Amino acid sequence: MRIRQADRTVLSAVNLGEATLAESYNSLLTADPALASSTRDDLQGSQYRQQLIVADRLLCNVMRPRFLGAQRSDELARISRVIAGLMERAGGILLRRPDLLHAIGATEQEQEIWSVDPGYTGFTLTSRLDSFMLGGDPQFIEYNAESPAGIAFVDVLAEIFLSLPIMKRWGEERGATAFGARGALMDTLIWAYREWGGKHRPRVAIIDWEHVITRRDFELIAAFLRGHGIPTVITDPRNVEYRAGRVTVGGEPVDLIYRRVLLHELLEKAQEADGLLQAYRDGAVCMVNSPRSKLLHKKALLALLSDGRLDLGMTVEEAKIVEGSIPWTRIMTSGPTTYRDSTVDLERFVLQNQDRLALKPIDDYGGRGVVLGWDTDVEEWSRAVEWACGESYVVQERVPVAEGEFPVWDGGVRIVTLLVDTDPLMFRGEMGGVLTRTSSDALLNVSAGTGSSTATLITGV
Repeated sequence: MRIRQADRTVLSAVNLGEATLAESYNSLLTADPALASSTRDDLQGSQYRQQLIVADRLLCNVMRPRFLGAQRSDELARISRVIAGLMERAGGILLRRPDLLHAIGATEQEQEIWSVDPGYTGFTLTSRLDSFMLGGDPQFIEYNAESPAGIAFVDVLAEIFLSLPIMKRWGEERGATAFGARGALMDTLIWAYREWGGKHRPRVAIIDWEHVITRRDFELIAAFLRGHGIPTVITDPRNVEYRAGRVTVGGEPVDLIYRRVLLHELLEKAQEADGLLQAYRDGAVCMVNSPRSKLLHKKALLALLSDGRLDLGMTVEEAKIVEGSIPWTRIMTSGPTTYRDSTVDLERFVLQNQDRLALKPIDDYGGRGVVLGWDTDVEEWSRAVEWACGESYVVQERVPVAEGEFPVWDGGVRIVTLLVDTDPLMFRGEMGGVLTRTSSDALLNVSAGTGSSTATLITGV
C-alpha cells in the first residue's frame, strides 16, 4: 500500500497495519481458487438480491472490505469530531455576518430560508467528511453537510461481507465488526423530532426527486425505520401537501421530513414544492437536515477556515488539527492571498502551479465541474482558471492519496492497486460509520461512474 504525493513522488506504506491485514485476506483468495470463485458468486449474488446497483453497476466491484484498526478508527473519530464541531461554530458566525455570506456565494433565497429556526440546535445533524487518510491523519477535502448518501449502503455491504465464508475464516481471530450507521441515523432523527417538540413516534417521509440514482439507499433506510416501528414513505418533494397546518403525503400525515433533496435544486423548483417549503417555514414539520445545513456544505467554508478569516476562538489543539487536516483552500478570485509564509497573487499562483492544485465549484456535487490541474493540459487549465475567477469556485491544494491492494475478478482473482478515500459519516458531530470508495481514477465518486464502494470494518488488531 503506497501513497501518491502531489509532486508524484512515492512514499512508504500508508499504514502498515491495514496493509498487513489486506495482504493476509488477499492471500487467502489467491491461494484457494474454489474459495475465490464462491466469494465472487456470493458477493455479486447478494448485491443483486439487495439491489445494490448505482449507475447501472454493482455498488461494490472489489472482493474485500476495507479494514480499520480500532485505534486508528478512534483517532479518525476524534479528529472528525473536532472538525465537525468547528463547522458548527462557523455556521453560527456566518449566519450573523452578511459579508461572509456574500463571500461563500449565498443567494437571497438561501438567506431567507436560513433565517427560519428549524426547532432544534445544530446546523447539520447528519453529514459526511470526505478525506484521504495517511496513517491516522485524514486530509478533509470536502464537507458533505447537506444530504450525505451511502448511509444504508455501507451497512448492507458490511452485512454482506461479514456473511461470506472467507470473512468467517479470516476474521475469526481478528474480531471484525461493522459500525451500524442506520441506527445512528434513526437515533438522530428521533432526537431532532423530540427537540422540535414531537411527542409520539414520528411518521417519516424521505424526500428527493423520483429518479435519483441513490434511491435504493432511501429504500433500505425506509425498510430499517419501518422495522423499528417508524412509519416511513419515500416521495418526491412535489408530492408533499400542506393544508390547514397539516402535512400529508398521499393523504397520510407526516411529522418528520428526512430531506435528501439538495437545497439549491429545491429552491429552483420552489413553486412546485411550495407545500414542503411553507410547512417548514411555519414550523408545521420537523426537517432533517434543515436548510441551514447548506451553510456548512458550501466548499467556500473550507477556504474561510484555511485562510483564517473565521475567528472561531480555537484552542491550541483545535488549531493544530485544522492545520494538519484541512488542505490549503482559497475562494477563486483575483488579488493577493497567502501561501504558507508568502504573499502571492492568487490567479498567477494558480496558473503557475497547476500540478498541485484543483478547481472545484462552491456549490455542486458528484464531482461535477471539478478540474484537476495535474490531469489537465496547460491550455485547458488556463481556460478553467479564467472561468473559475468569474464564477463561484474554490482552488485547493492536492493532498496525498492513499492506495490499497484489492482483489478483483477477471477470469480469476487479480490483485490491483486502487486509490482509497476515507469518509466518516457523522451524526450530531459523532462518527457513526465510514464510507470507503475505491477507484483507478483520481476522481473517486460512485455516482459519477469513476469508483466503487466497499464495506469498512473495524478490526481488533
